[in-house]
Amino acid sequence: MSSLKEQYVEEGYLVVKDVLNIEQDIYPLQKAYSELLYALARIYLVETNSEVLDRFDEMSLPERFAMSLGASRGTVLHHLDPVLNIFVPTFQWRKDLPDARIPEMFALMRHPKVLDVLEVLIGPEIAASPIYHFNLKLAPDHLKLADRVAESVGADLSKEGFYTFQVGKTGWHMDAGSGLRDSHESEIINAWIPITHATKENGCLVVIPGSHKEGVKYHPFPEDLDAQGITLPVDPGDIVFLDNKVMHSSTPNTSREDYRWAYNFRYLPIGQPSGRPFIPGFVARSRSAPETELHNAYVWSAMWVRCLDYLTEKGAPASYEDRSKMGLEEAQAITSHWRELTPDVDGWLRLGKD
Repeated sequence: MSSLKEQYVEEGYLVVKDVLNIEQDIYPLQKAYSELLYALARIYLVETNSEVLDRFDEMSLPERFAMSLGASRGTVLHHLDPVLNIFVPTFQWRKDLPDARIPEMFALMRHPKVLDVLEVLIGPEIAASPIYHFNLKLAPDHLKLADRVAESVGADLSKEGFYTFQVGKTGWHMDAGSGLRDSHESEIINAWIPITHATKENGCLVVIPGSHKEGVKYHPFPEDLDAQGITLPVDPGDIVFLDNKVMHSSTPNTSREDYRWAYNFRYLPIGQPSGRPFIPGFVARSRSAPETELHNAYVWSAMWVRCLDYLTEKGAPASYEDRSKMGLEEAQAITSHWRELTPDVDGWLRLGKD
């Protein structure tokens, strides 16, 4: 295991093969989330009186997802991945939809084998960051289908803030740049977990080894990054671990109908700033105080419900643009305020109820 940490420290990333069992660890989430996507697509198509409902059950998963993107005007992504979309001016939080933070996702997020590798890399006191993402990279024909459905309801998906990041090609970035400035020295690590095969043709990760040593950077980035990057094709069961400051992107999905589905979950040592203090993280593993670990997926979901209710009413304390302009002291003040407001799980459950 020490060799894994040496490579991670030197290169800023690590590919660990066969960490998870496909049948036991991946398939339950794949099945449960597919059912969630089915439900959301059907709800949005019913709401728009879509003519395709009579053949809905015959559609493939990417077709249904594309349909839901178009019929919802892109806002299904607000529900599935609020971490970024909460910054979009048109953010919609719909409590009437099936919750996207399901027990199977929570189980993968705090899977012992994932935490075992993290313990080697960042130590035994591990917090699950509130920042996580669901990415389903669609093939060009499915993206065109989403556009056609959106046009039929008078919407333009190209105006949806983080649409390309979530379903198209992800451009060059470093994760640290999306957090408040007080988190730049935190030891944040991204566990990127493929649910389907990730290939060069359908949108695998591309990284620049060693780029994490150059500190936090913002756009615009140099134009020659594509020439420096190396592709990371991986299979279900594998995990890519990324330093928060390593430059990475994804290849475009150029396949005819394949799709690339992955989750990425962030982790950091307990007590360090996460960069997004106004959404709920939790203690995933603590060797010194195991009683502080969160094990209940429904409590985690309720924390998110309370948070999204509160932020929908009050607004986020910072905009996405603020992250690069805000000074350290202002960032620290926001983090300090939210630690007082939500010091623990119970604090999140009380949010907006006092």
